[in-house]
Amino acid sequence: MIFTSTLFFLFFLIVYISYWLWQDRKYREWILMIGSLVFYASWNPPFLLHLLGIVLLNYLFLKPILRTKSKKLLTIIVVIDLVNLGIFKYFYFFTENLFYVTHWSVFDTSTMPFRIILPLAISFYTFQVMAYVIDVYRGKVQEIPSFFHFTLFLLFFPQLVAGPIMRSRDFFPRLEQLRIHKTAIYTGLFLIGLGACKKILIADNLGALIDPVFLRPKEYGSGSLILASIGFTWQVYSDFSGYTDVARGCALLFGFNIPRNFNAPFFSRDIHELWRKWHITLGSWLKDYIYIPLGGSRISEARTNLNQTITFALGGLWHGANWTFLAWGLAHGLFLATERFMERNGIRILPEKGKFFTGLRILWTYSLFVLAAVFFRCFTIQDSMYFFKSWFYSPITEQSNFLSFNLILPYIVGGVLFHAAEAPKNYPLWFHRNRTKLLIAFLIIGALIFGNYAGKGQDFIYFAF
Repeated sequence: MIFTSTLFFLFFLIVYISYWLWQDRKYREWILMIGSLVFYASWNPPFLLHLLGIVLLNYLFLKPILRTKSKKLLTIIVVIDLVNLGIFKYFYFFTENLFYVTHWSVFDTSTMPFRIILPLAISFYTFQVMAYVIDVYRGKVQEIPSFFHFTLFLLFFPQLVAGPIMRSRDFFPRLEQLRIHKTAIYTGLFLIGLGACKKILIADNLGALIDPVFLRPKEYGSGSLILASIGFTWQVYSDFSGYTDVARGCALLFGFNIPRNFNAPFFSRDIHELWRKWHITLGSWLKDYIYIPLGGSRISEARTNLNQTITFALGGLWHGANWTFLAWGLAHGLFLATERFMERNGIRILPEKGKFFTGLRILWTYSLFVLAAVFFRCFTIQDSMYFFKSWFYSPITEQSNFLSFNLILPYIVGGVLFHAAEAPKNYPLWFHRNRTKLLIAFLIIGALIFGNYAGKGQDFIYFAF
C-alpha cells in the first residue's frame, strides 16, 4: 500500500475518521492498532504473524531485563533479533559469496528447494525493537508498557515501513494525551502534500530518466553517467524525505509528533554536518548503539577513526545485502575519518569564513555524497567502477542513448527548491517570510508542468530495506 496511491488515501481516510469519532482514548488506540495490522497485512498476511511473533518474543524479555539488568538476557534477545534479520535479509548474500569462493553445491542457491522472501520493514522494526530493549537494559526506560502499547509502538503504520526510527520517548508520552490542535492539522496536511509532491513530481520522474542509465551504463557516455549520478542523489532525497514528510504528516493528524529525518543535508559544509541532517534517526541510532559501545571518541585517535568506519560499514550493510552498500558505508566512514584527522591536525583546504568559500565547501561535500551514492545505486562494484572511470573518459559517444541535461534539470531544480524549504534560515529574509506562498506556487506550477510526466506509482526506494 504505497503512500501516494488512491488505496492508501481511502485507507487513511477511513482510519482517520474512525479514530476521531471516538472520545475514549482506548477506542482510539484500538483503531490505530487495527489500522496498523491491516496496513502491514495488505502486503503479506503471513508475515504479519511473523512480525507479531518477534514483538512478543522481545516483550517477554523486557521485564526480566528491567528487573535483573542481565547482560546475558540482553545478548540473547539481541542475537535472536539479528539472526532473524540475517536469515531473511542476508542469507543469499552469504550463501552466494560462499558458493563463489568454495564452489560447494550446498551453497548453490539455484538448487535450493525454497525461496526466502524479505519481510517488509524488517530492517526498520529490528532496529527499533533492539533500541527499546537496549534502553531498558541501560535504565533509560523505567516502566514496561502493556503488550498492546508495545505492539502499537512498533506497528504504528505511518512510520512502520521506512521510519523514522522512533525511540520510546517519541511515542509513549503522546499516548497519554491523544489530542490535536489546528496548527498540527495544517502542518500535517502540508507535510503530506509536500511529501507526495516530492515523490510524484521529482523522485518518480527522475527515476524514469536515470534508471535506464544505471541498468545499462556501458551504453551511455560520460555526460549521461555524470548526470545520472547527480540525478540519483536528488531522486533518493526526494523519495525518502518525501516518504518521511508523509509519515510525519499522517502521524501529526493522529496527534503524534514523530522525529524528522532530514534537514537540508545537501547544504552541509562537511560530511559530519551532512550526517546530522541526512537520515537523522538512523545516524542517531548508529551513534548510540554501535559507535559509542565500540568506544566512541573516548579512546585513541586511530581507534576512533576505526570505530567510525566500522559503524558506517555496518550502516551500509543495514541498507542492503550487497557489496555496493558495504562500499557506500565504508566510503562515508572514510570521509568522516579523514575529516576528523584533518580537523585534529589543523589542515584546512578551504577557509571557513566567507560566503564564497562556504559555497565551495557545500559543493565539495555534495560531490563526496554523489561519489558514494554511485555505490548505493549501482548493482555491482564493477558497475560502480565503470561509472567512476567513465566520468572522465568513455568510449561511447552521446548519440542514440543520451540523458539530456534539459530533461533532468527541471527536476533537480525542483528538488533544490523542496530542499530549501527544510532550511529557511539559510535563505534571505524575503524567502523566509514568503516560503509557504512560494512553495505553494511551485507546487501548483509543478503539478501543471510535470504532472503529465509523473511516474506510475513507483515504490519508495527505502521500502526495499
